[in-house]
Amino acid sequence: MRRIIACTLAIFFVFIAFGHNSADSVKVYFRVNRANFDPLLGGNAASLDSFVNKIRVAADARELDYITIRAYASPEGPLRVNNRLSEERSKTVADYIISRTGIDPDLIRIKPEGVAWDELRRVVAGNPDVPCKSQVLEILDNTPLWIFDSKGRVVDGRKKRLMSLAGGVPYRWLFAHVFPQLRNALAVSVCLKPDSCDRQPAADVADTLRLSDQVDIVSVVTSDTLRHSVDGELSDTALFNKQPAAAEPLPAPRHLLALKTNMLYYAALMPNLELEYLFSDRWSVAVEGDVAWWGRYSHDKSYRIAIITPEVRHRIKPRSPWHGMYVGLFAGGGWYDFWNGGTGYYGEGVMAGASFGYMWPIGKRLSLEAALGAGYMHTRFKEYEPYEGHRVYQRTKSLDYFGPLKLKLSIAWRFLDRNKSKRIKSEI
Repeated sequence: MRRIIACTLAIFFVFIAFGHNSADSVKVYFRVNRANFDPLLGGNAASLDSFVNKIRVAADARELDYITIRAYASPEGPLRVNNRLSEERSKTVADYIISRTGIDPDLIRIKPEGVAWDELRRVVAGNPDVPCKSQVLEILDNTPLWIFDSKGRVVDGRKKRLMSLAGGVPYRWLFAHVFPQLRNALAVSVCLKPDSCDRQPAADVADTLRLSDQVDIVSVVTSDTLRHSVDGELSDTALFNKQPAAAEPLPAPRHLLALKTNMLYYAALMPNLELEYLFSDRWSVAVEGDVAWWGRYSHDKSYRIAIITPEVRHRIKPRSPWHGMYVGLFAGGGWYDFWNGGTGYYGEGVMAGASFGYMWPIGKRLSLEAALGAGYMHTRFKEYEPYEGHRVYQRTKSLDYFGPLKLKLSIAWRFLDRNKSKRIKSEI
């Protein structure tokens, strides 16, 4: 029944389209992730030049109505990247035709279409060798392109389920055996005026019918492993599938490490560095080192301190990896030597406590962090009097303290993006 309806509509719209004629067909090839024309690949130069000559003849006879260039891609790359590449390749073909024929650029229509999901479905249905064939067809038929959660974030989708099915075995088979047939295929339909150049261009029959048997097709196919021409034409559904142009989201940067420095401690002449490692969206570990090494006994001053503080942190409803509110537990110890002309203090101490902070982005890799820490500190120290560059021991004391132990306003540089390789692969 659907075939009868389709044929009826086809005949009806052919009459509406004023009986456009179509030019001969040709196939042109591109390499993967390339938009430049390679005349040596797949006999591009000879086949396209022959086709261009026919366009030139039609244009000279004032019979050329318009040319439509359509682009398709296989699912393994993000739609954003595939649409960009197919548009660039369409322009390459258009520029080549214009440079060889001198026709008006307004006669060429460029229409990147996206992923040929319907063509993939047709190939899978007709190939008995596809692993887990019934499950693959179930995903292609019933899984939306994107699945969102209640906050509008992408959590699943058709491609992800294909990749996860049976440990990725079907997806890898499709990648090797089917995707090259779909990869960045462009279709060009050349419509001729039926009788004179005075007639206004009619509606695009291909757009109206979505049936390729009403026009001849000029296919432009790309493959990095191409060694010979691809036999056969692309299917009706692949050529006229109107895939939405929404871009597939690329993996967001997920930096594993952050290098920080507390600007407030520089006011106390204490250089410092902190290194934090994010091992999940909510949990991280950090280690902070603070060192001051100023003064000499001969100049009646000594300001020397070294502290190391490990900490574990938990983020509360993070806005994104790293950013948002957090609480932490820290412990640490240090050594110090203070003397300013009177009694000197030389000792060691340990501390433990809890911290509360907030971190927000201020750049692509930079963040700002503010935090306060409080807890318990115990120190044992010796009082001394300096004499000719030596410490003259006086007495030993200890001190226990409860209260603020940290005050932070830090600049953080985030690096080591674990998603970088995924984005690079998505661009290929």
